[in-house]
Amino acid sequence: MRRIALALAAALAGASGLALETLLVDCAGLALGHGRSGALGLATFLSAWALGAFRAGKSRRDPRRDLHRTGALAALFAWPAVRLVLWAGGSAPPGLPAALLTLLSIGAIGFLQGAFLAPLARALAGEVVWLLAANLAGSAAGAFWISDLAVGALGRLPAALLAGAAAGAAGLVGGFGASLPTAVSRPTQSSPGAGLPANQGDLGWTAAGWIVALATAWVASLEWISLRLGVLWLGGMQPGLRAVLLAALIALALGAAIVPRIVPRGGAGVLWTLLLGCLGAVWPLLAARAIRVLGLESAPGLAVALVLVGPALLPFGGLVAVLHRTLPLESGERLGRLFLPEVWGALLGLPIVHLVLVPRIGLSGSIACLEGCGLLAILALFRVCPRAVLPCAALPVLLFAWASRQPPPALESPPLSNPAFSVRSFVEDRDFAVTVVDDGIGGERTLMTDGFRAAGTGAQYRYMRVLGHLPVLLAPHPRRVAVLALGTGTTVGAVAMHPEVERIDVLEISRAVVEAAPWFVEKNRGALDEGLPGLLDADDRRARVVVRLGDGRATLASASGTYDVITMEPLLPDSPFGVYLYTREFYGRARSALAPGGLLCQWVPPHALEPECFAAVLDAFASAFPWSSVWLSGTQAILIGGERAPALDPSRFPSQGGLRVALAELGLDTPAGLLARFVGDGARARGAVRRLSDADPWIVYRRRRSGPVLLADLPRNLAFLRSIGGAPPADWVASAGVGAERAIEGLAALRAAREAHARSEALLHGWTGEAGNGPGIEDSLARARALCPRDPEVADLEEEIAFLRDLRAGVSLLASDRTREGAEAALPLLLSAAKSRRERGDVHLYAAVALERLRNPAADRAVQAALDRCPAIARTPEGKRARELGLSDGAWSLAEASAARNEREFFTNRPSGKTSGVVTSDPP
Repeated sequence: MRRIALALAAALAGASGLALETLLVDCAGLALGHGRSGALGLATFLSAWALGAFRAGKSRRDPRRDLHRTGALAALFAWPAVRLVLWAGGSAPPGLPAALLTLLSIGAIGFLQGAFLAPLARALAGEVVWLLAANLAGSAAGAFWISDLAVGALGRLPAALLAGAAAGAAGLVGGFGASLPTAVSRPTQSSPGAGLPANQGDLGWTAAGWIVALATAWVASLEWISLRLGVLWLGGMQPGLRAVLLAALIALALGAAIVPRIVPRGGAGVLWTLLLGCLGAVWPLLAARAIRVLGLESAPGLAVALVLVGPALLPFGGLVAVLHRTLPLESGERLGRLFLPEVWGALLGLPIVHLVLVPRIGLSGSIACLEGCGLLAILALFRVCPRAVLPCAALPVLLFAWASRQPPPALESPPLSNPAFSVRSFVEDRDFAVTVVDDGIGGERTLMTDGFRAAGTGAQYRYMRVLGHLPVLLAPHPRRVAVLALGTGTTVGAVAMHPEVERIDVLEISRAVVEAAPWFVEKNRGALDEGLPGLLDADDRRARVVVRLGDGRATLASASGTYDVITMEPLLPDSPFGVYLYTREFYGRARSALAPGGLLCQWVPPHALEPECFAAVLDAFASAFPWSSVWLSGTQAILIGGERAPALDPSRFPSQGGLRVALAELGLDTPAGLLARFVGDGARARGAVRRLSDADPWIVYRRRRSGPVLLADLPRNLAFLRSIGGAPPADWVASAGVGAERAIEGLAALRAAREAHARSEALLHGWTGEAGNGPGIEDSLARARALCPRDPEVADLEEEIAFLRDLRAGVSLLASDRTREGAEAALPLLLSAAKSRRERGDVHLYAAVALERLRNPAADRAVQAALDRCPAIARTPEGKRARELGLSDGAWSLAEASAARNEREFFTNRPSGKTSGVVTSDPP
């Protein structure tokens, strides 16, 4: 009963500690900046935890008293600590005091949480294997139940109360367990070597300290590397992060329970554990192949995460228990003293890997360098096992040599190993794995950050130009502009076209994203060329465009009254880090960065948010500004807010020149065209059921959905925008002149057509919702065409609908009628689709199937066109579909040969991920 109670207390302490660690580190980015908060916050918590464990280990008081006091203090300070960190990031003046307050709050809770295990070990008076295993298992439960589910359901501050309650319960249960009688008397081992086999007392505390410090740096770095890989395999949303964290804790808990049972006692056991750690540490370089061999690509996220993370971390879970039974002193003091070296291991290891190694040598290079920790730890055992150490030291050396030659493991993740992609550039920095790919099926060049399609050259990204032009046209004096989140630089390029703009500050967190800008010069118009010196001097007043690297929220917080326009397209609102650029507190700080009369402009994606989340983002924005408005470009929502509605000045619209041409491509070349994109007053979007704030970023924790229901988000959100819609201000309509009302009515009809089309697509793919009662696609589109015959958005939607109709009908005919007549009927449709989307490889291959059936010599040219656009098309679902439709053996052989050649070239020239080896070929 005593052991059960103490193990339960250890589990409760682990649940409380991990939950508070996660809460505090998540919130720390608000004050420290999200580019470095993970490394600094975790290092602070772990080092303070180790100090707390050491201090508790030296106590000579009754363990019951220590446990009761620690539980009470941890319960008392949990809520205030989280509240202070939120205040420092959302309300306190930015700067060093806010950062110090954040780190102090994290350290205080870490110190208290570290004080649990030593008195529990003292009360147990024996081996701590199951105590450590229970603590880690409890940590996994805390990560899931408190820092995930409870935060999602209740918010951060109520979750902090639950974590504090778990800490209080740990103190009470531990104290109760310590008061129970011991079933079997155990030696206290109060003197060196007491009760130990012959060779177990000679390890020495110095050697043990080196081993623990090195292992702490090693395992913390591996956990962070595993998280980076998990984001690529499982996505950067909360479920993916949660799965990797749970997998890491499960692996460590299993290691704590298993490893001490399978390795010998004494120095030999420590050596065996370190050797297992050396082998496990290179597992991330092999995990992708293991997942594919096991057929787990479509398995639940936790199963994939366990394969990614488990073998790498499992050996380290047992190291402390193995060392604990090898060293002298009383059990509690021994455990506390073992944890002390974790202080400098935590302070040095994770920040160095995160901030230094990965940006310079990538993940594979960092994994190789971490074998140095294993080498040094093994050498620390020389006095204990002199004959075994030198041969064993060869293992980390060999693993270093092997790992340093391995390609970046990120490139084997599902998003980046897509056979439709031709990788042009790949760089790993401290924030993202940034990849530039040519998508042969999508027909565009795409910028990917951690496997997420951040931006590209396709028509669907036209709204990025609108994000630049629209607020500049509306702002009364747009002299200084901030663009938050660079992407491909499309928005910066649009802003730079306006002669009124004297200075553009690009606020971007990732250096690798900036370095990828030359790959998209067609879209950013080379605007970044003059901004690159700003990488070295963010305050260079000579350059018109200056890149300011760092957390954009923190930059705006220290730029009071600076900008006439702030325009931004950050990560998705429901992403764990992107959400802090959509909360009420952020909008308050961004508003303070505006000069008098300034405007803030932000993108919100109706296609990527379920309606409740979409409404919450609009509510947070509208609540922060005296005046706000909602606009639509295509299907993308654009929010603009400020002190008051700006005047619409017709003189701001050029009558000729390159700027007019660029505006005409978007329908913004006239005041009437601009007004036609207006949807309604933002005030009508207020009133979300659950408000979005730093303390309650609940949209991040919503359960991720899959299947056709995702396609229904777009029509449902467009319907919501229609419900809050209204006419533009009367003075705007008057300023726009003749034709304004006609343009407004025509674009309203176009939006109705888009909503009907989006609903039709969702139903076609299996959504079971209602078809809708409004006008149909053709009727709405015809009305839009009649009212706005030259509007580019009308032509875009007509072309999109025609392309999908022709492609689907042509492929369907090829599948249902394999005769010559079927090919004759399908060919015009497929040729029309290929003409509409020349950049896509799949439409050319489908056309080749029809041409081959008709024995038309143009089939060879169509196959070659497909291979030119997508060299590995034979590996794609579209290529395999063409083969099923009857693509000839000869054409398929060409496609297979092209795919094999492409694969060989990729493996030969594959980028390393180092900043110094950025590209596989020169940018255009």
